[in-house]
Amino acid sequence: MDHCKKREIKFFVLNTPGCMLWKTINQLQLLIRWLQIESSFRRRVRSGVEGDQLTNMRDILESCSLSSQVDRWYWDFNGDGEFMFKDVRNLLDEAVLPHDVDPTRWVKYIPIKINIFAWKVSLDRIPSKINLLKRGVSMEYNLCSVCHEDIEDTSHIIFKCEMASNIHQKICRWWQIDFYHVSSYAEWLSWFKDIRLPSKKKLMLEGVFYISWWQIWNFRNQILFGSSIPRRSTVFDDIISRSFMYVSSRCKKNFSLTDWMSNPSAIAL
Repeated sequence: MDHCKKREIKFFVLNTPGCMLWKTINQLQLLIRWLQIESSFRRRVRSGVEGDQLTNMRDILESCSLSSQVDRWYWDFNGDGEFMFKDVRNLLDEAVLPHDVDPTRWVKYIPIKINIFAWKVSLDRIPSKINLLKRGVSMEYNLCSVCHEDIEDTSHIIFKCEMASNIHQKICRWWQIDFYHVSSYAEWLSWFKDIRLPSKKKLMLEGVFYISWWQIWNFRNQILFGSSIPRRSTVFDDIISRSFMYVSSRCKKNFSLTDWMSNPSAIAL
């Protein structure tokens, strides 16, 4: 480990020609300053790079100061030199976890699993065919499993695919907002931030989009792994029914399925 070093080591034997057992640290320090390092080499040191390296090694030995304390490990990632698991965790988090300018978005009206899936979409971490190829999973067919027209990456399966774009358009018509074709999560987020709705209703709308992504992904998985081919015509209906079930059970205000189906943005909250 780069940040874990052996400090204050007490030496007793130096394995060099003509060296005897040195009992004290002071004697060893004198030996280091007195010993001709070149005598232990198999050949004479050449000039140039080797000469510079020898000079640097002499400088290090000259500045070496040994202690008579017992051996111990020294952790130089903090000021007190003591190992702490928190430092390791912070180091790993800094190296591994993604750094986002925008905070993680969370919709309280939908289940945790759908929020997590939407978070993975924002980070391009869903197991699309292209992402699986990047991880070393070989496959013969990398086109979209739904439209078979383009490679299956996150942006295509969730936003650019014909079925995904049609669902996006239907959601906009359902909520009576202007439709805008997006081709990535960044474009969708920029478009969504400009929508003018009360905060609670806008959060519900965001949850509806997350549910639509979840349903699109499930439809794709049913094509690949299901025993029968699913019907596209039921996807949008499932989005409406699921969103009503999730939102109505988590919202303090009561509203009917008819109100939700007709125009959710007109519901009094």
